Amino acid sequence: MVTGVTGFIGKELVKRLDGKVYGIARWSSKRIEPEGYELVFADLGNYNEISNTIRKVKPEIVINLGAMTPVSLSFERPFEYVDSNFIGVMNLVEANRKFNPYLKKFIQASSPETYGMSDGPLMPDSELMPNSPYAVTKAAADMYLAYAFRSFGFPVVTSRHANSYGRKDMNHFVIERIVTQMIENPAEIFLGEKEPRRDFMYIDDVVDFYIKLVEKGVPGNVYTAGWNSSISIGEIVEMSKRVTGWDGKINWGSIPKRPGEIKDMRLDASKSNKELGWYPKVPIEEGLRRVYEHWKNKS
Repeated sequence: MVTGVTGFIGKELVKRLDGKVYGIARWSSKRIEPEGYELVFADLGNYNEISNTIRKVKPEIVINLGAMTPVSLSFERPFEYVDSNFIGVMNLVEANRKFNPYLKKFIQASSPETYGMSDGPLMPDSELMPNSPYAVTKAAADMYLAYAFRSFGFPVVTSRHANSYGRKDMNHFVIERIVTQMIENPAEIFLGEKEPRRDFMYIDDVVDFYIKLVEKGVPGNVYTAGWNSSISIGEIVEMSKRVTGWDGKINWGSIPKRPGEIKDMRLDASKSNKELGWYPKVPIEEGLRRVYEHWKNKS
């Protein structure tokens, strides 16, 4: 059972899963066309809907990708993030504990944002110092799941992977925003800060990581995934210029700086390399080229 099945990672992941797959989504006025899975409508923030769904499906594996994710928006709408990212996890845990004796593994999509200002490469046991409402909700969910594992043996496997990119229908995340602006605006583009550094993973590597967690992830463990290197937004822009051939004006500082901006974030994947046999395969410039080709053909 995959929650957040209509989201960026969920839509790609369900294409790779074997067996009977259920996708959980909130009701939407948009038409949803399930590909290879059975669609069930349920709101993670509604315990009755979730418990009824768990009673019906009784999944052996739950992959919880359902969440509100734009970090900057969480400063404006923190209560909605609590309902989705924390209360939603509580509802899933309690419904599975009470009504699903078949559960073997619960894979929780956490976030490197939970580490906040932690120094150096981020590892599974690095200290959590969340620095945004989004990160606080994710850290709280991780702590609730850890308690459930210690107290009841709840089979949680926690995932914290690098920033994902390669979206095919949303361009308001940083890499997609850079590339699509270059395609659409030959003269100038508008961006935020160029100094923040991030570890980026192309969507194919992200999906591979979740497949490995399904196959080999050990309950009670946290797994981090990334390149163990970071690249600045300014460097991403220069690389994107080479890929796209764009040579216009860059208006830096056009997007308000987020409170408590994290300067550098890179993830150590040594545990995932050793225990899961997972390694990233798509370097950043190749990933940017794929993003460019997709959006160029779509425009």
